[in-house]
Amino acid sequence: MEGAKKEWKDIEYFDDSWKERIRFMSKYIPHSKSVMDIGCGRMWLREMIPTSIYIPVDYKKRDNNTIICDLNKYEFPNQTADVIFISGCLEYVKDYEWFITEISKHSQKCIVSYCAFDDECDIAVRKSRTWVNNLTKKELIKEFSKNGMETIVKTKFDRVNNVFVFKKPKGFFYKIYLYIKNKINIFLGI
Repeated sequence: MEGAKKEWKDIEYFDDSWKERIRFMSKYIPHSKSVMDIGCGRMWLREMIPTSIYIPVDYKKRDNNTIICDLNKYEFPNQTADVIFISGCLEYVKDYEWFITEISKHSQKCIVSYCAFDDECDIAVRKSRTWVNNLTKKELIKEFSKNGMETIVKTKFDRVNNVFVFKKPKGFFYKIYLYIKNKINIFLGI
């Protein structure tokens, strides 16, 4: 492994202090909803949402219910959920545009933590953590917006962890947006 570029799989570890971030984020999950926990790790979220349907997703098996997907190989669960929950995972996804598009196809709401470039702009530090993208908060919001999801919460958990809640709007104007997007995609052959 010496000389080879390390990836997040090579340095995987779990810090119990992350439970507080997950707990903070979990308050945005409505009761009795299905929740897809992408990058579920130790599945700490499951104990915080006992009335919800919990769908764990990770790059390797965490329990018998884990859906195994490697996001950097363009694998995404062929399943929908009311909420997609992403804590400490987006920084490791190379093609974040594809990933956010998949999120918007499979959910009405997304709760995500992200260490934005605005708050941690030292490239050497980001690389040492094996983070593979460097989005600003504005760029992240723009990516979700491009996929029809509006920002309903933008807050800080700590110095570098931002928490966002994105949601598809309902109603007449959202239907118009979907219609126009579909026509443009047909025109472009997408």
